[in-house]
Amino acid sequence: MKKVLFALFLMSALATAAQDKINPVVKKGSKFIYTLYTGGNTIPFTAVVDSLGTEYVKIAWNIEGIGTGGWVMKKKSLETATHGYWSQPTAGTDEDLGDETTVLLLSKAQWNGLQQDKKFVYNDQTFTVKQGEQTGLKVGSKTLDAIQVEGPGGTTRLWILNNAGFPALLKVEGNSHGVDLELTNIE
Repeated sequence: MKKVLFALFLMSALATAAQDKINPVVKKGSKFIYTLYTGGNTIPFTAVVDSLGTEYVKIAWNIEGIGTGGWVMKKKSLETATHGYWSQPTAGTDEDLGDETTVLLLSKAQWNGLQQDKKFVYNDQTFTVKQGEQTGLKVGSKTLDAIQVEGPGGTTRLWILNNAGFPALLKVEGNSHGVDLELTNIE
């Protein structure tokens, strides 16, 4: 009887822990508030989903000390891109990203690789889900439903929102392009 009660308690605790993870609905107007780390500097950065559709996604950005602008990812980029955009953006413009580039999210092909094979290629590196790694990323008082992956040698790590409709980059550590980021809030 004690074993049955313990098993029920354990299942209840696990179910409660699983329910504590938040997977926000991302829609037009969703705001991702990040901190950028680059060249020894800490820079506030906000990205807002300006347009969200099957033909293109536009992210409006505001980076302290640089200004505001936007990035536009078209259908091919959203479907098959394998590279992230890590250059300093140009204030006052909406930049159309190339077919091989997304910003702050994975392409559908990358997401499918992550789901089916537990790996995908990003910036010419193969990222894999660490076996036994807990999902989730603590952001303020919330734990977001996130998947953690590592590049070769474990020097670069990404946390990705576990959301097929918008697999956003929530945190990047050890980026070979010299820019790390961390989500501090999502609204």
